[in-house]
Amino acid sequence: MSAPERKKIPRIVTFDLLRGFFLIAIIIDHIGFFPNYLDWWGMRGLLLSSTAEGFFLISGIILGIVRGAKLVEEPFKKVAVLVLKRALTLYVTATVLVIGFTLIGWHLFPGNPNLKYGIMESQNFLRLAWETLTFQYIYGWADYLRLYAIFIAISPLALWLLRRGLWYVVLGASFLVWLAFPIDFHALSWETVELLQPVAWQLIFFVGLVVGFHWPDITAWWEKHRRLLVPYVAAPLIVIATVTFFWNVFSVFANEFIVTNAWTQMLSDRAWELRLEEFHKESLPLARFALFMLWFWTAFLVVRRFEKPIVRFTGWLLLPFGTNSLYVYTLHAVIVFFVHLYFVETVPVLNLLVVTGTIALIYVAVRTKFLFGVIPR
Repeated sequence: MSAPERKKIPRIVTFDLLRGFFLIAIIIDHIGFFPNYLDWWGMRGLLLSSTAEGFFLISGIILGIVRGAKLVEEPFKKVAVLVLKRALTLYVTATVLVIGFTLIGWHLFPGNPNLKYGIMESQNFLRLAWETLTFQYIYGWADYLRLYAIFIAISPLALWLLRRGLWYVVLGASFLVWLAFPIDFHALSWETVELLQPVAWQLIFFVGLVVGFHWPDITAWWEKHRRLLVPYVAAPLIVIATVTFFWNVFSVFANEFIVTNAWTQMLSDRAWELRLEEFHKESLPLARFALFMLWFWTAFLVVRRFEKPIVRFTGWLLLPFGTNSLYVYTLHAVIVFFVHLYFVETVPVLNLLVVTGTIALIYVAVRTKFLFGVIPR
């Protein structure tokens, strides 16, 4: 693939719809009050792949389109400055949130059992500031901002290579970094594994960046070969994705919602073992990455096919969330932090009220552009 010529690339509404859906799933799963009748939205985050991966892949694709394909004829310095400014904004936001959540926990809710787990025990502000600034300490519900800041800060180098047609170097380097994640990660503490997550998850982002940079070429190739690709490639993949997805859902939830017996209990236990081993989230094994890509692009094809009716019936909710994704993600972190302090998991109806109330509050904030000039969008 060579560097694409600059051309007008319309906004891809399908990505906005998917990102909005993923964000709502993240909000529901982070609140974690189950059952709440909306468990199905994100499947409680218990499947072998999650909506978080989709959030990162779309972000990489959009950056590749907006700062890559669309600006390919602009001076590289201009592009690099724009990207690095974005990375700095996210870095500052992540730092402020981690320090802010920690200080609130220390001074306003000391010893509160509902305080998010993992807060720094030593109440030393200098240590807090230093370890937060150097990514040695993360806390709160917006920990993925750290990953975004790192990945976007590295993106100018990747974009420079992509402009020279060296997409295979970007993918190769990303794969080699992914290989650097410790094989025996179970011997490490969960805090260390979480801190090392960028090593593995950068693969998702930079694959997305390459796809976004070459989006015009990819879509043109797809249209050229559509008659062969749809029946012989897309259709079989959709069938495989559908079967694997619903089998995973059944294996996780059948024992709780359908019938409780030795077989469904065995399925549930095995699903949990797979999620901790071959499909471990933070280390992103190849099996999890492959399954995610299968599910994601199947979802993309389906939503793309039915985009108009989906927009008609759900666009009022999904599009405001999807087009203001980082704002929604950042604001949800603040709200969810306090939701856990003032509410507790109870009966399904009350759980539903907490979840829908949180989503509604964020929706109103988006519609009224609350702090749009402060919180990154």
